[in-house]
Amino acid sequence: MKKILLFVLASSISMMTMAQPPMGGGGGGMRGGGMGPGGPMGPPQGGGNSITAALGAGTNASEAKAVVDAKKALDKAIAASQKKADKAATWTALSDAYVKAYDAPAQNLLAGSTATEVGMFLKGQKATEITSRKGAEGTEYEVVSYDNKDLYYQDNRLEFWLVTKPVAENALDKAIEALDKAYSLDAKAATNKAYTEKANKIHESFYSEAVSEYLAGNSANASALFAKAAKVTAGKILNGFDSMSVYNAALMANIAGDKAKAIEGYKECIAKGYFNEGNVFSNLADIYKNEGDEATALKTLEEGFAKYPNSQSILVGLINHYLTTGTEPDKLFTLLHDAQKNDPKNASLYYVEGDAYKKLGDYDKALELFDKASEVDPKYIYGVLNKGILFYDRAVEVQEKASLEMDDAKYAKLVDELNGYLEKAIEPFEKSFNMSDDKTIKTAVADYLKNIYFRFRDRSAEYQAAYDKYNNYVKGE
Repeated sequence: MKKILLFVLASSISMMTMAQPPMGGGGGGMRGGGMGPGGPMGPPQGGGNSITAALGAGTNASEAKAVVDAKKALDKAIAASQKKADKAATWTALSDAYVKAYDAPAQNLLAGSTATEVGMFLKGQKATEITSRKGAEGTEYEVVSYDNKDLYYQDNRLEFWLVTKPVAENALDKAIEALDKAYSLDAKAATNKAYTEKANKIHESFYSEAVSEYLAGNSANASALFAKAAKVTAGKILNGFDSMSVYNAALMANIAGDKAKAIEGYKECIAKGYFNEGNVFSNLADIYKNEGDEATALKTLEEGFAKYPNSQSILVGLINHYLTTGTEPDKLFTLLHDAQKNDPKNASLYYVEGDAYKKLGDYDKALELFDKASEVDPKYIYGVLNKGILFYDRAVEVQEKASLEMDDAKYAKLVDELNGYLEKAIEPFEKSFNMSDDKTIKTAVADYLKNIYFRFRDRSAEYQAAYDKYNNYVKGE
């Protein structure tokens, strides 16, 4: 009779840094809201029906005062620019008017506010509909639409917003254009900090809106806006390189399917010396690989590895290359050994080599190198931690085999093997838990230990107590 295992092992948790989606920038109060995933949220306030109630409030009979005022100010500034085109102050005023026009539809909005609070901020503006939409990575939002903007909520909290009917099209583009003209006309511009402050605000507004477009799932729009933010920084006033905007523009372009623009952005990052801990190389290599250019992909990964031998994304890319092509599998280890000679006290290099052997299936060599990492630096947690993860992952593999085994004797042998791996995982996990002060790592390790001790809880009161300890920690008690 087929056996059913009486426990479930959680999948292993990678403790290495992964490549990240663009983080927020700019801050609340601008059109984009400056919110990223995991922004300030709390328990709903104002009742569960407050978003629906927003539909019944306000009127569309007249535009919000901020919008009306912004239109008037912009018309006045445009007229002045046609009469006094040789004055720097004229173009500064026009730039300010465009920024004000950009901000007006979302004036007073604050990310993290409840729908009830938003209703108060908008002072009677009437919502037209409520829809459910999926944003980046499948995130569900409740979207409240107004005549000129869409507000994105989660758990009754405003996450971000997008303006759908601006006071002026391309207001930020025109704002920086006018500011650049003022800067050119002003003989004292180079020493006037006001230009830098105004340019930075325009940059922040582009960046913030780009983040919101990303969160809404509009990767192409996000890419274009990140590129505009980078262009502001590269302009005559700020005259710099905005690494994160260029990187995020490339990242979003790749997601949107514009491989050429993504490659261009990543190459610019490399040329300027910005590598994002190696992710620029691994992302660029992925594009080449998906385009069928294995040679350029490998060259890119090797260039990145020379600079970031600890980068998990580069390491995985190299290992995958060697596994899929079957060529020069020893080259990775040669590079690692050279790095170890140059920096013998760097425990992470031994950990990385051990992780590579683990991925290649040489578990004994991997354990040897994890131990070496701990020997080189006893305070380096990833050696001992990944020793526990290796044993745990082996237990998961055996569990899968056992679940398919029909022979009773073979099944019993597999269960014994499974238990053996879990028993071996306890000591390194316990040590990792006690070593770390990082809440995220401690919680992940506690989750592993909770699962192990749950399986063994009937062995003794000590095992039961250990299960209770780690289960309570995971629950935050």
